[in-house]
Amino acid sequence: MNKKLILNTEFVKDELISNLTTIKTNGAICGAFYPINENQLKNVYTFLKEYKLPFIVIGNGSNMLISDKAKIYALSLKRLRQQMKINKESLYVSASVPLPKIFQYTYKHNLSGFEELAGIPASLGGALKNNASAFGNSIFKHLEYITIFKNGKVVNLKKENIDYSYHKTALSDCIILSAKFNLTKKKHYQIKNQFSNCMIKRNIAQPKGLSCGSVFQNPPFQFAGKLIEECNLKGFKFGEAEISSVHANFIINKSHASFSDIKFLINLCQQKVKEKFDVDLKCEVEIIE
Repeated sequence: MNKKLILNTEFVKDELISNLTTIKTNGAICGAFYPINENQLKNVYTFLKEYKLPFIVIGNGSNMLISDKAKIYALSLKRLRQQMKINKESLYVSASVPLPKIFQYTYKHNLSGFEELAGIPASLGGALKNNASAFGNSIFKHLEYITIFKNGKVVNLKKENIDYSYHKTALSDCIILSAKFNLTKKKHYQIKNQFSNCMIKRNIAQPKGLSCGSVFQNPPFQFAGKLIEECNLKGFKFGEAEISSVHANFIINKSHASFSDIKFLINLCQQKVKEKFDVDLKCEVEIIE
């Protein structure tokens, strides 16, 4: 890997995809920028836009699958300074902070709102962009506003002015910088009990190993994992990838899986569920080809 500075920001040429995503598939992209502060982030974002270079903004990469043939750059938020501040029952937090870390911080301050989300291995920015949810709680539930960088300007967007729906938002053409949440005071034991109950359910239902989380959105009044299981695909393997034998809506990188291994299983699930149930499974994972 060739490291150098561009716009005073670390740049890694031919960055490995395994360094950018949680599923850690093979291959490399054109390169990755690693800003450490907001000014570097804005400068690189503006540079990439100005020169019309194809790029993705990526936090923890927990909901992303990148092709080893993708001619693309990454603007990674992994090394950005992480900031959190509480004022009474309001939480101000930068987009680079992982959800588990946000929960730990709010728990110490007796504030409730992140218990159900604490097991999601995503950064706040990615969780907001994809409207992450778990156990009936959405990241938007306690949100007041987000701060974004778009068209060279920093803007505050109130929740009611953001177009969002189930695991989807209209926040693709900007950088999320931070957010403000209005939380609720609770006793330590109440917050801990709710968190523990959610983690027990998550550990039972969801598989261990390298993955990009739930692959498909649940169709209305149905469960994607159940539909895939009823097509006898649970535990099915292709190359170094496997449809999880624990939960069929997860695809696991068993060793050194390629993008093609994972994509084959995604297509297979969609094909078989369509044939048997006439249901179109929509990908929850962001696929970059």
